[in-house]
Amino acid sequence: MEKISKKFWDGLRVGIGILGSIAVLYGVFRGELVLAFGGFAVLLIVYYFSQRNSRIKDAWLNHYLDTVVRNIERANNYAVQRIPVGIAVFDKEGRLQWKNELFATWVGGKADEGDPMSKVLPPPENNFDTISLKDAEKQIKIADRSFNMLVRRIQTSDDGEQDTGVVVYLMDITDRERQKKRYEAEKVCFAYIQFDNFSDVMKGLNESIRANLAVEVNKAIGEWAEEMQGIFLRYADDLYMVSISRKSLEETVARKFDVLDRVREIKVGNKIPPTISVGMASDERGLLALSKKAQSGLDLALGRGGDQAVVSMGGDMLFFGAKSSVQAKSTRVRARVVSQAIHELMLNADKVFVMGHVNEDYDAIGSALGVAKMAMSLNKETYIVTSGQGTSLGRMEDIATEADQAYEAVLVTEERALEHITPGSILILVDHHRAMLSASQKVLEGIERRVIIDHHRRSEDAIKNAILFYMEPSSSSTSELVTEMLHYFDDTMEFTKLEASALYAGILVDTKNFAVQTGERTFEAAAFLRRSGADPRVVSQLFKDDQATVMQRAKLISQARIPYPGLAISIYKQAPEGQNTSVIIAQTADELLTMDDVSVSVVISEGLDGLGISARSDGHVNVQIMMEELGGGGHQTVAGVKVRGITADEMEVKIIAMAKEQLEERDTDESNITTGR
Repeated sequence: MEKISKKFWDGLRVGIGILGSIAVLYGVFRGELVLAFGGFAVLLIVYYFSQRNSRIKDAWLNHYLDTVVRNIERANNYAVQRIPVGIAVFDKEGRLQWKNELFATWVGGKADEGDPMSKVLPPPENNFDTISLKDAEKQIKIADRSFNMLVRRIQTSDDGEQDTGVVVYLMDITDRERQKKRYEAEKVCFAYIQFDNFSDVMKGLNESIRANLAVEVNKAIGEWAEEMQGIFLRYADDLYMVSISRKSLEETVARKFDVLDRVREIKVGNKIPPTISVGMASDERGLLALSKKAQSGLDLALGRGGDQAVVSMGGDMLFFGAKSSVQAKSTRVRARVVSQAIHELMLNADKVFVMGHVNEDYDAIGSALGVAKMAMSLNKETYIVTSGQGTSLGRMEDIATEADQAYEAVLVTEERALEHITPGSILILVDHHRAMLSASQKVLEGIERRVIIDHHRRSEDAIKNAILFYMEPSSSSTSELVTEMLHYFDDTMEFTKLEASALYAGILVDTKNFAVQTGERTFEAAAFLRRSGADPRVVSQLFKDDQATVMQRAKLISQARIPYPGLAISIYKQAPEGQNTSVIIAQTADELLTMDDVSVSVVISEGLDGLGISARSDGHVNVQIMMEELGGGGHQTVAGVKVRGITADEMEVKIIAMAKEQLEERDTDESNITTGR
């Protein structure tokens, strides 16, 4: 209706204006001045009302636009102040120019105009010079709340592109982070537990003591699971499953898996302390993946000798326990089974390659000669791949080629070995199970079918996809394992003096003349080798050293210090790059361990190629764990590592700290949870 009225009055004004114009023209043309003046008056009246109407429209439009702009400004201001995002603007000097109310509230009211960013936001992560370089996004904490902070660069004045400040947006993610932490804390962790020396502990016990012992072990594991608010299930005489939350796992890690100590201290008439091995997994997708990872951890724990826990957590493998000596097994069933399996594998192979670790010692050389003897007895083309390093290898090669010309063609370097590899070849690795330690990386990669025979505790980076693993940490040496296998390989096999003496030397070097890591099977293997022709005089010649070696060893012993009770340490400064250095530090570590009140000895050689470390223990401390932390490995009583990028003095501080921790734990009642383990 309003539109119709507006059109009517607009049309009326136009019509009157036209009539007035006609009257003016007609009056002028006819000379009738009254009519002309009347028409002109009508035009003035129409013009006046048109202008008046136009001014009214302009005034209304301006009022309308002012109202719209004011409403938009109010809306913008309300939105900026009420939006659930804290906003602040900082100039090119990093000083606060403007902020909204929420930003001021979140920073605790410490946000006055002109304040530097270091005062407004928690340093040092929020340094203005750093975050103003580019747009960024990160998470920060202010007091007890978490925020996602977005930084966007802006030009804060008209001075040019260099005049650049930043806008900071804060979004509160506290609830999300708390929910995330709660989710992480309640994640399911799964464990397989094995009573790893069940048969040995139960042997010779009457039924009553056996039952009591089984009940006590079940009780110890069950109480631990209950303390961790988890579930516990025994599904075989020596196998258990436990499930706990991630929060409980962190607690038991902080207590260093004290359940191992609880079980070990059970005494109900048993002569041998019971031990368990644990494989636990967390942070895997799905129960199937958790189960597989836990089983892998248990296999690793058992391969390392048992009495320990292996935990997959946060992408890392954590190791706990391994404080008791590995109990030697009296049964030789596995040695017989492995021997027969290797017999079949050799029969089906085109050629047999045997390889020890780099810088071979007498155990690696002796066990390699023993395995080569097996292959040659089957008339197989056999090669022992050597690294060409070490005085032990040089002496044994000289004796081998003098005593038996056949071994001149058997002992080969990497280059010659690569020429003889065929698709049907088999590689038997002795005295090591880590790829980085192999005498030849190219030979290892060139032969897919592999067998591993080793006496060291299994490491996390063990060679994968081997056909057969024969790893016995309870054995004194790999030479002992090979000697036992020779019993079952061929009853009619006869040894030369060289072969028997090489295996005998391998046992002697790793047992320190039968002083450590020996059992009844060790002496039986040595007796068998003596009957087979091992000559102690030949072996004693192998262990002789030149004058320079003896004097350097004596010098290192005289320079040894005892920085902490039970620990002896010596440093070989400016050690030459010759192969004899590793032998000297190993022998020195052995000698230091014979001193009164010394439980751990460590000798460090510092040369141009880095540090060489040799560690020894009397069994009270696990030096393998210490060396694994540095990237090496070995055995509970014998271990070592080579490292770069650190000085001997810096390494000494690390070793003292690690040894101190283990020695203190040895002297503490670790089963008492209240001690804070």
